[in-house]
Amino acid sequence: MESLDVLYITISVSIALITVFLSITMLYFMFIIRDFVKILDKAKEVVEKVDRYITKPLLMTKSIIEFIKPFIENAESSVKRRRKKG
Repeated sequence: MESLDVLYITISVSIALITVFLSITMLYFMFIIRDFVKILDKAKEVVEKVDRYITKPLLMTKSIIEFIKPFIENAESSVKRRRKKG
């Protein structure tokens, strides 16, 4: 066997090993991406639940308080005026 034949065999084996290594690496990378997508989906669900069950009720409560606040202030001022007269 000539040295050029040995070189070609070595290059072929090296390319085959690199191909196998890259294939396995890509497979693991796909599994990691799949898990990452699952985590992102769960995080999105949690954010939506927080928005639905915490943020929206708080905003509704705030708007109700802003709506009722003038009536309460009016009632407080009426009570204060009555106390001053009496």
